Amino acid sequence: MTLARRRVLKFAMASTALATLSACGAGGMGGMATGMMGGGGGKSWSDIISSFENLMNQAVAGVADTQESLAMLADALGLKQEAAVLRGEAKNIRDKGTAFAASDLDESINATNDGLGRINDKLAQAKSLNAGEKQKIGEAMANYAPAALKVGLSAIDAGIALSDISSAGTPTPADGMKAISVAKDAPSKAPAIIKFAKLSIQGFKDLRAIAKENDIAVPATDELDALSI
Repeated sequence: MTLARRRVLKFAMASTALATLSACGAGGMGGMATGMMGGGGGKSWSDIISSFENLMNQAVAGVADTQESLAMLADALGLKQEAAVLRGEAKNIRDKGTAFAASDLDESINATNDGLGRINDKLAQAKSLNAGEKQKIGEAMANYAPAALKVGLSAIDAGIALSDISSAGTPTPADGMKAISVAKDAPSKAPAIIKFAKLSIQGFKDLRAIAKENDIAVPATDELDALSI
């Protein structure tokens, strides 16, 4: 069983907690945890903090890599303005690192969605592509595939983190300020990561279909195709 498939199973168990915590938001999480979990068991806060920091680092890299890959595609299709916007968003998320706010990722989602739409339209309308253009597009798709997988795996870990947090109960000062910060940030950041991952993966699949119609070689993506988010 591949790493991706193992994580799919874990994500299925976390999905209920994700839906509940997303609906409650940061403000309602403490009361829900206290009332429903009673300070309850599961992973320690030190383990939760470590896992959350790792998934946040992976998410930052995956989001930025996705946007840079799309910028390469936009360049190959002559969409210079769209390429510049996507590179700007990638730089912004890299510069902010794990300190990004959910609103920053919302902006990245909007820019990525717009860029994907324009790239899809331009590629679908292309009557003929020369060998050089096909090569550039193929290279961009080869970068896009691992970027989408990276952000997809971070999204699955984000769902697991929300489940772990709900089981751990409300952190106290004894658990440390990092635990309190994670409990505050996760309900807004984790759903945003998952939303971006869904967009990134579906965007890749849509572009892959058009690329194949234009006889453009695309990489094997078995792990990416196995993800269910």
